[in-house]
Amino acid sequence: MNLKNRLSSLSTSPPSRKKSVRLLIETGDGRSASALLESGFLKHCLNLGAEIHVLTPGANHRPFVESYQEAGVRFSYLSVERAIAVRYPKLSRHETHLARWFMMHGMRGVQRWLWRHAGSRIAAADADFLRELVDEESPDCFFTAHLNQGFGRSLLGLCTRKGIPTVGNVFSWDHPFYPQRVQPDRLTCWSPVIRDKLVQFGGYSPESIEVTGAPVFDPYFDPKGILTRQELCARMNLDPSRPIILFATLGQMRMFWDETGTFRAFLDALDQARIPGPPQIILRLHPISVDHYFEEFRSRPDVVFSRYSRYCPGMRWWPSREEVYLAGNILRHCDVCISPGSTMTVEAAIFDKPSVVPLFNPAMPDEYERFFTINWLNKHFKFLIQEDTVGVAGTASDLIESIRHALDDPSWLSEGRRRIRDELLGPLDGRATERLAEIVVNTATRKRK
Repeated sequence: MNLKNRLSSLSTSPPSRKKSVRLLIETGDGRSASALLESGFLKHCLNLGAEIHVLTPGANHRPFVESYQEAGVRFSYLSVERAIAVRYPKLSRHETHLARWFMMHGMRGVQRWLWRHAGSRIAAADADFLRELVDEESPDCFFTAHLNQGFGRSLLGLCTRKGIPTVGNVFSWDHPFYPQRVQPDRLTCWSPVIRDKLVQFGGYSPESIEVTGAPVFDPYFDPKGILTRQELCARMNLDPSRPIILFATLGQMRMFWDETGTFRAFLDALDQARIPGPPQIILRLHPISVDHYFEEFRSRPDVVFSRYSRYCPGMRWWPSREEVYLAGNILRHCDVCISPGSTMTVEAAIFDKPSVVPLFNPAMPDEYERFFTINWLNKHFKFLIQEDTVGVAGTASDLIESIRHALDDPSWLSEGRRRIRDELLGPLDGRATERLAEIVVNTATRKRK
């Protein structure tokens, strides 16, 4: 069955059942909680006949619980510190390295066997504080909302040992390029390209991976959240007749990392270039960017700041649906997106907007080049660069030329953006969360049978 037909069958043929199934769900960080819960993941599961117990640090934050409280849903506090603690770190590292060795030598079946008989046992030892809860709940399925974050690792190991079906959600497009420490029964991911990378780098079997699309993008397709260019500009105090350049920061990736150097060099070059308009800049700060590092730019009338602001204690940023609507509208109406590596680089392709990736930072050139080469260009960005899907700028003058090109010819690199949409981002129809819920409930239903 091809991908289109499989997605159709998932979305139109929900399972029928006589009695409810019990789901145990872990969501340990705010961004994955927002991506799923703001798009109705819990409601979809309830409508399919599930009873739900959510383990989350947000259980102690009343606004979080009240946002998603429904009949049939319970919340319990999950200590992140205890969830990520490793009782036997050396054993865990040895098992991970051994599993990776088997995978690199083409023995993926051995890697899965090793997880089931050794890795899960080591991980389960870290879930002793949750063992009684799991025994009492006797869930039909355990689901971790952000597999790579690691908050669900010990619970996944414990549930594997107890024969409870497990589902892990691969939250983002870059995660397959990093070591995978667990082997859930089923995985969900954005697209066929990400599925193939999970097989290649994670040792998973293709049959265990389901393509759903990206739940985090579902709000972009909600008609209730779409603004016209005029409405967006009125809201952000912009001029709709002038070009809008979106500069999306990468985030404070290291303690001594500098993000301002690239943006400062860009503004200096832009001031000298005298591009017609002149352009307006939306400085979109990543949630882990440090606001006051950019304070010097607030006095510029052509720079408007934007970022997610809602916060949940213990879960970091927790964007509301309205905040995600705004992010989508910024992408929808910008004329070009500049980002040194954030996910907005590929999100711009949803709206067919040119993206340019600056690979320079005059404030720390050697460190910047080394970081990007190791962590970006040799991993998930390799596809973008090799397939000519985004512009690349090695200097500030290169960046200005790319901006000119994008403003003069919006169709520049449009074929590359089509490939990003078709191959990397998966189905873009606003129903990824619904498909994910059906997979989780279906997994629980199989156990009941």
